[in-house]
Amino acid sequence: MNFVLGARGRLGHAIHVCHLVDHIEAPDHSVYADWWRDGSENDAARYFDSRARQSGTVYVAIGIIDPRRSHEEHLKINFDLAKNVVRGATRVGLKVITFGTVMEKVVDDKGANPYFASKSRLGQFVEDAANTSELGLHIRLHTLFGGRAPDPFMFLGQILQAVRAGTEFRMTPGMQLREYHHIDDEVAAIFKLNESRHHGSVELSHGAPVTLKTLATHVFRSYQCAELLKIGALPEPVNDNYSFLFERTAMLDDINFRPTLPAIVEYLRSVQPEPLKSEAP
Repeated sequence: MNFVLGARGRLGHAIHVCHLVDHIEAPDHSVYADWWRDGSENDAARYFDSRARQSGTVYVAIGIIDPRRSHEEHLKINFDLAKNVVRGATRVGLKVITFGTVMEKVVDDKGANPYFASKSRLGQFVEDAANTSELGLHIRLHTLFGGRAPDPFMFLGQILQAVRAGTEFRMTPGMQLREYHHIDDEVAAIFKLNESRHHGSVELSHGAPVTLKTLATHVFRSYQCAELLKIGALPEPVNDNYSFLFERTAMLDDINFRPTLPAIVEYLRSVQPEPLKSEAP
């Protein structure tokens, strides 16, 4: 029996619908909403023990990613809840996969961003736990796209809002490096990592980053509204990734990650075919 927590989110939903090997259950949010509390690892253990008739995997895809939310909220959901799931589920023999961000590795001052801070703490917890158990795996992800529309606070979400409204898009010089992964490719890679019996932590990378400047330029040109893009209108953030290149994860050689720029344009057109200004009479 397999489980996915957070099946209403982008990643959790994709894992749930794409998991074809064995049965997978998506518990209602009310089941685990309070598992961030002290001692909740016992609640998690009882829940999974009563349903897991054989070995399986618990995918912990629940979490918050909005950096505007408080540090306390991020720690409660992204660390405390996930930590209790790891402790409870592994106690009854289930493997647990948690998810983080590659920015855990490349950003020096993680405390400035509550999402990075909470995921870094979770990754360290799983790595430490791997010294005594091989049932925990923390996968550090790059930026995901595909499926539903992008969240409005994300870079692609902000671009989409500008394209829809026909308004200027002010951005930094855009030299930050990012890997963008389509959600369907990512789920195939996650299943591959699970099958590999890897434990501890791993970065899930395809090794083909783009700068945010390149990405934004390509999207606005594709929509034939390049005049809306104002590169350099905002200052470049100090604490970001400008030079670190991730190598393609070795065990994922047979995963066909789709090319970033055309795949992102195809995705955005699936949720916004043309700018609204071009639709006016």
